[in-house]
Amino acid sequence: MKIDEDLERWKRQEPKFKELKKYVCTSLKSLLRSNGINVVIQARVKDELSIYKKLVEKRNKRRYSYDRMHDKLGIRIICKFHDEIPTICKIINDNFDVKKNEDKVTNYKYDQQGYKGTHLDTKLKSTDEKFKKFRGLFFEIQIRTMCDHVWADIYHNVGYKPENMPTDDMKRELHCLGSVLEIADKSFSKIHSDVMLIDVLNPQSMLEFLKTPFYQIFASSYRVNYSINNLNFFTPLLNKNGINSFKEFKNEMSIFIDANKNRLVIISDDYRDAFLRNPLISQPEIFVIFYLIDKDRFGLRGEWEKQFDMRYLEDLSTWWGIPILRD
Repeated sequence: MKIDEDLERWKRQEPKFKELKKYVCTSLKSLLRSNGINVVIQARVKDELSIYKKLVEKRNKRRYSYDRMHDKLGIRIICKFHDEIPTICKIINDNFDVKKNEDKVTNYKYDQQGYKGTHLDTKLKSTDEKFKKFRGLFFEIQIRTMCDHVWADIYHNVGYKPENMPTDDMKRELHCLGSVLEIADKSFSKIHSDVMLIDVLNPQSMLEFLKTPFYQIFASSYRVNYSINNLNFFTPLLNKNGINSFKEFKNEMSIFIDANKNRLVIISDDYRDAFLRNPLISQPEIFVIFYLIDKDRFGLRGEWEKQFDMRYLEDLSTWWGIPILRD
């Protein structure tokens, strides 16, 4: 089929791809949130010029055609840690029709550097009857970490590839840069895992544990340093209530959150407008506050004003159903 005929097909299909983009992005955001994974999702639909240039570039490639151009719609998922990628891939495989899964890292030998990321050639599942107008439309999902994303931006968009560099010194320098980013990526993932293995009750480990259910239920951004300071403040109260190790904290919080999940979801939905007047409702330590309201409201009340405005506790305790009022 000639390129001008392909471009006519694209003009007819482009509105469908734009609609598909909205649906896929919304679905992915909801699915990942429900699994407690906080990511950045980027998406684009190729414009006509980009379609044309790719067809020209690939026209001499055997078996390449307009129909085999599976990235007319491209979705990019950028996560923080490499060990999140298998979970993200499983979620996508469970909810979409993945026709091809390619881990770009496996293309390189031990002494090579290049573009890194996982690419999934994907369609909607055929069982989605209400979306039958999208049947047969492929889209590409790219999954990469933040470190991978930095390298990909340099590698693809700027065009700084080792083989393109004019001197051996520049090739080596760029190769080393790719290695540094790969080491950084693995180190961040290891630190993330190690933090969860330390059994000392510390605010960083508590926050790492709380942020997954927080994102599932409250789906809000939060300030990390504010959480660290607040969890430091609550630690003596947790100690007083028999929680002295991270293992005990995880166990108690898991039981508490599971037992009160419906209640927490209702509070998140009903009091979302209050996020701008009570900063604690949109922080992961909200679970600890509700737990202490249940377990030790008098101890919490006695310490509260050393760190917070009493109005915040009045609101939170009232929403929880155990009002704690000012004297």
